[in-house]
Amino acid sequence: MRRICLTLPTNRACTTTISDIGAEAAYAAEQFGVEVRLLILDSSDESTFTEHAKAVGELPVLPHVIVHHLDEAAQRDFLRTVIDRSGAADPELLLDLMLPDAVSYGACTNRAFLIAGALGCASIHRRDSDSGYQLLDGEPVFPIHHELLSLGRTGTDAADGVTDNALDPAHGAKPVSMVGSSFIGELSVDVGEIRELDPAIYHEVVSLWAPPEWSREEIDGLVEESFIGGGTDPFTHDVSVLDVPDIWRIDMCNIGFDRELYERVPLPPATATIGSDYFLLHVVRHAPLPAVVHNRHIVNYYTPERRTGDGFLAYQVRFVKFLLSMLYFHPVYFALEAAGPALLDAEHHVRAAAIAEFARQTAGADRAENVRRLDVVDRCYRQLGGKYAEFADHLAPLRDRLLDEAQADIESFARLIDAWGPLVAAARAVGLERAPGDGIRIRPLVERDWDELVALEARAYAESGLSEGGETLRSRAAVSPATCFALEYEGEFGGYLLALPYPLGRCPDLSLAETSGFASENLHAHDFVITEELRGRGLTPHFVRQIEAAARARGFERLSMVAVQRSHVLWARLGYTAHREVELPASYGAEAVYMSKAL
Repeated sequence: MRRICLTLPTNRACTTTISDIGAEAAYAAEQFGVEVRLLILDSSDESTFTEHAKAVGELPVLPHVIVHHLDEAAQRDFLRTVIDRSGAADPELLLDLMLPDAVSYGACTNRAFLIAGALGCASIHRRDSDSGYQLLDGEPVFPIHHELLSLGRTGTDAADGVTDNALDPAHGAKPVSMVGSSFIGELSVDVGEIRELDPAIYHEVVSLWAPPEWSREEIDGLVEESFIGGGTDPFTHDVSVLDVPDIWRIDMCNIGFDRELYERVPLPPATATIGSDYFLLHVVRHAPLPAVVHNRHIVNYYTPERRTGDGFLAYQVRFVKFLLSMLYFHPVYFALEAAGPALLDAEHHVRAAAIAEFARQTAGADRAENVRRLDVVDRCYRQLGGKYAEFADHLAPLRDRLLDEAQADIESFARLIDAWGPLVAAARAVGLERAPGDGIRIRPLVERDWDELVALEARAYAESGLSEGGETLRSRAAVSPATCFALEYEGEFGGYLLALPYPLGRCPDLSLAETSGFASENLHAHDFVITEELRGRGLTPHFVRQIEAAARARGFERLSMVAVQRSHVLWARLGYTAHREVELPASYGAEAVYMSKAL
């Protein structure tokens, strides 16, 4: 089965996005028969990470969708192992390039590239936390549809999956290395307010990212096209074009890459620099390699923190560093264009060493153009006044540091390209430890389960005297067979759950068989036991998440249980509330506690 990596890097609250991308993962698995590794690289604070973990736990459980939700500590541990395995001469420098203290759009995506390699994925598909999906007739329009139709296929073979084939047959034997689209909504770079305040200043500031040797007409065209994405028209039908791509209509919130591309060349690891993650688009354009550009645009929106206070200052610094980075990237882009087909070897693989050399050659560029860029930003922002003038004051003492950082960033990129091949090989060799919930599933009880179930129940409650016996257990299941499950781990019987609808605050009497059922929006998890071999391995929360998902899917609004044998501490950690006012049948003993949780 083909395995892919759908990834969401984030450093902000985005529970809705997690739910949405979970739906895209489900779509990919169901419609294309792939195994989806949903990789959430989470750099948010502890409380936000906890909310994200809850959102992950609420995703529907599907056989071929496996979620990896990694905080920065887990990412760092993985990177240390990979870097050590690669034999890198300066492991601490590499670790800093891969996981810097500052925001880095390139570095977070590079981490996803390595982890995708460790997971054995054939492609990677990136989304962003400040975007969502368009709807058509009430259903989300998922970009992964086009990505999976074409990525990795030759240009010739991919022609049957697009609406328009404009690819020169000379490129037909090359692989489709990239499939992408853009966005609708607000500008991708948050400078729309400048355009509203003063269009002339907007033009002057945005033109700073153009190559200085361009004509006035070329610069005007760049300003007009910058940051607008796919416009504002909503999706109505599919349009997809196979060709050497027009990269003006592709954004990194809506892109898929074949592993033969990203496992050979990383993204620039520049810190606090907008646009540092777009480099591979230029490689594909100039190599040239086939790509598909489609119209399933993402919906872009802004989060409030980037427009006020410290968030505004930080974002504007990233924009300024983007402008400064052009001193070094434009010569690299020109070198890529000049090299053209020489960028590929005989097997259509990108020659990474050539790109590293381009980056090294541009590192010594004269900084005068960047000094001019800073002067223009200072003047224009002071003309705008208000918070923009305050930013100009903030920027003034940072000028020398930012000039140094822009040069250091291109030098670091060259170093990372040199180290990338061994890092990828090490990642694939090391792999990624299985997520704790991998291999877990629940399924309906069947007749063959009952001997193991009854024996397990007898062992579990032998000392406490709470065992009900096979006949009584069967009576519980007979009342609601659709809510009684076998638990499996790695395909083997791992336990069971007998659950049945019961009014909130009530529960079965252990001394009495079940004779009739109830109609209730509360599902009572009467008996939940996992096998001795699986206890103590941290699997209980993963079984419980699947049980909760199954209950929600069946329309239940609450899940209750009676915690016995002092298990109320565990259930409290899983979000269940004790209701000590509920009187329980004497058959449960004095220490039992009735608990419940809203679904």
